Formats: sequence, structure tokens, C-alpha cells
Amino acid sequence: MVKTKLLLLSLVVVFIVVVTGHSHAAAPVNILKNGGFESGVMDPWSTYGDMVKAEILAKDAIEGKSCLHLIISKKEVNFWNGGLQNGNQVFTKGKKYTLSAYVKSPQKLQINFKPELAKDPWSGFGDKVMTTTDKWAEYYVTTPVMTADVTPASITFHITFDVGEYFMDGVFFYEGDYVAGMITPVQPKEKSATTWGQLKSN
Repeated sequence: MVKTKLLLLSLVVVFIVVVTGHSHAAAPVNILKNGGFESGVMDPWSTYGDMVKAEILAKDAIEGKSCLHLIISKKEVNFWNGGLQNGNQVFTKGKKYTLSAYVKSPQKLQINFKPELAKDPWSGFGDKVMTTTDKWAEYYVTTPVMTADVTPASITFHITFDVGEYFMDGVFFYEGDYVAGMITPVQPKEKSATTWGQLKSN
């Protein structure tokens, strides 16, 4: 009887240790500044291409209170002719990284996630073109292990596939493989969002 109790007690202790260890596992550290656009300003994000306009919206966010709104006024021959960037990055030899972001587009536009060398030849690392939906969804790419330091480097989203708009929030760039549940999405509710027709008429 004593042995049975000791065995059960040992199993309970092991279970508690395992569960506690998993529940307190450190979440990856987001290398990017202002990944949730909660500062209310773009910095250190920037856009390039005359056809791209950007604004911070204090509504419609998937997490927090703010999100980024990107408006594309012209379709380009090359989808990389306009984009969103967070520069001044360094990718370290021997490490791999994951870039994730929540994105939606009423026009269901494509988007290119590209961690890249921020100079000619603009080499990409695990970059991928994905098609968005009109509902918030998380997209991600994971780089291969870096064979050398990459500097200067940039987190780049190419967005001139077509005329339309994107909403972006919860952008993360961190070491290692993809980890789910990095944010807690806000509960959906009725919102008075500006329509694309209204934007075009302005």
C-alpha cells in the first residue's frame, strides 16, 4: 500500500513538473519594434513606391487597439515595386528566423513575405507569395539556417500585386520555428470600417 501511494505521488509530481514546464516556457522574443503598431506612428516601419499609402488606424485591430492600413492605388508590372519595410536588421550566422503577421484584404490580394538582404542583389531567405482573405488570418515564413551573417537586412512585404488595400497587425520576427498563439486576438464585433469605395472617391 505504501509503495502504491509513493508511486502515485511520484506520478503526480512528474505530471506537475511537465505541465508547469510547458506552461512557463518562454515565448520567443519579437526582434521587431512596433510590430503591433500600438505607438500610433509608423516608425520604424516605412513604405516605398509612390503607389503605396499607409496609415495607422485606432480601430479594427486583431490585437491591441491599432493596426496598419495600406492602400495600393496602382498595379505594378513587378510586385516588388512597392512595399512595407522594417530595416536595420541583422540575421546571424547559424540561426533561423520566423516572420509572422496577421493580414486581411477585402480584395483578397496576394502578399510577399521576404526577410532579405537590404542591398543588391536583395537576396531573400524563405520568402513566399501568399494569397490573403477578407478575414484576419495569420501568415508566416521560416528562413533556412543562415550560413553567414546578413547585414544590412530588412523585413520586407511586397504589396503591389494589384489595386486594393491591406490591413496588418501582430507582426513578429523571432529566432526559431513558427510558434502559434503569439497574440490573443480581440473578439470580433460590429465595426464601422471605411469601405474601399469611399477611399477611391476621396
